[in-house]
Amino acid sequence: MRIVKLASSANPLLISARFTGRIIVFVALATIEHVNAADRVIDMRDAKEVIQAYLRATYARDFLEAYRFISAEDRKVRDVNRYVQQRGAFSGFTLEVGRKLSESIQVTLVKTEELSNRARFEIYYKVPDPAKIAPLVRNWDRFRLNALPAAERNEILKTLDERRNNRAIEMSEGEEKFELVKENGEWRVFLNWAAGVSISLRLDLAKAPGLDVRLSTDRVVVVPGDLFEISLKIKNPTQQPVTMRIGHLVEPQNVADYLDFVQCGFLLPVTVAAGEEQEYSGTYMLRGSVPEGVRQLTLNYDFRVVK
Repeated sequence: MRIVKLASSANPLLISARFTGRIIVFVALATIEHVNAADRVIDMRDAKEVIQAYLRATYARDFLEAYRFISAEDRKVRDVNRYVQQRGAFSGFTLEVGRKLSESIQVTLVKTEELSNRARFEIYYKVPDPAKIAPLVRNWDRFRLNALPAAERNEILKTLDERRNNRAIEMSEGEEKFELVKENGEWRVFLNWAAGVSISLRLDLAKAPGLDVRLSTDRVVVVPGDLFEISLKIKNPTQQPVTMRIGHLVEPQNVADYLDFVQCGFLLPVTVAAGEEQEYSGTYMLRGSVPEGVRQLTLNYDFRVVK
């Protein structure tokens, strides 16, 4: 199966492409002690502590650990093996570096709403900027990091400790919201996976006047990691054959790399004879690593007559 990245009208270098999709997901937004995750006992009745544990695990890309803090309703949609595989877990020394960086994270609770078995939290956070740390940690190349000899590993950890103690780690800051549900008296993070991602489909025929184009649907709802298929019926009512290119533009642009071609019958220019109608289909995959907060995308088909 050949997968091709869709084009976007801009392709900035994104921290999200390197990690889990958003800094807020890559970095744990909680104040945590200098204790390994495996050594901490989490009070599942304490909503804030559950958020801290979940975010600490996602920061370190320890998704096997993170999964146990996710709601049962979400787990019905995506099992643990699929979740861990899709997100791409760290291991070895890379995992240790992620945990070490989490020691510098700061969070302030801005607003809390608790209603029976649900709770919503708004937080303000300061987190280590992964891009600024990258030169020290081999640009987050996990293969290089995990292959380092003990002396170089110790030097990296020592440098991180020194920067943290001197408050020299460069930080990013922002706000985020979280929702939790209570299950048998214990809190779990609710991600609403069942809602999927809504993808709107649009046609731009400004540069292909005269064509009659119809989509098989104007909207699909996709669970990350799944495939979906779209068909286009193109009618040429003119007296001459028309050759056209059909571009794909994804909005918002900063998540375009998470939508891929699997198979597409109109990736190259297509020609429709005079007075004829042809149907083309495309199969796409929404990556399982799409950021958790993404709920809507737009896929624009940009038609341009070339001949």
